[in-house]
Amino acid sequence: MPSCGHTIARMCIVVAFCNLKGGAGKTTLAVNVASALHRGGTKALLVDADPQGSATAWAARAAELGRDGPPCFSVASAALRRDLPRLIEPFSVALLDGPARLGAETRAAMLAADLVVVPMTPGAVDLWAAAETVRVLEDARGLRPELRAVALLNRADRTALSRMARSAIASLGIAPLDVVVGSRVAFGEGMLNGLGVVDHAPASEAASEIRRLTKAILEAVSGNGSEVAA
Repeated sequence: MPSCGHTIARMCIVVAFCNLKGGAGKTTLAVNVASALHRGGTKALLVDADPQGSATAWAARAAELGRDGPPCFSVASAALRRDLPRLIEPFSVALLDGPARLGAETRAAMLAADLVVVPMTPGAVDLWAAAETVRVLEDARGLRPELRAVALLNRADRTALSRMARSAIASLGIAPLDVVVGSRVAFGEGMLNGLGVVDHAPASEAASEIRRLTKAILEAVSGNGSEVAA
């Protein structure tokens, strides 16, 4: 069962973190949400569909250090339709780290998901790239109209730029999650140590943000949150 008190009706739900621009924090978010679910007792799976293999590298580091974390499998985007149903069968939630830069591969990751989370960092370039990602999302929705999607402001700070970015996200056509994830050293430290931030620094603001994000994602994928785009 998920750790946030929400019951998942499906055998396994798939949440894909997708953005055509690299550096939006997809891997860090996927790793940390998977770790938070795992720590709370949910059978969570991390799926690395990014050719860079950063989530796989994190999992290898965790295994090297003897960490207790969610299992991770690397699957090429082109093979998701064939391989993902078999991989996720024993799990309750799968967190998919989508590829960057390649529209067709990003669409394949989206089509494999129940919920797409589009993370973006403050800045004009990031918002422009997010608009490209939304166009790919609309293409995917042409094949799966029921596909849910939300936007997430990631690596935010207290500057006016972050405040402007929160307003700009609303213009993209997908509703934002009512959660903002900050730019915090604890995320990088945890990744280097093969840990999610809920294990590396459980009392930190970073860990609190990931717990809130995990709760919001579970609400969004079940359709219980007002942040879910219709």
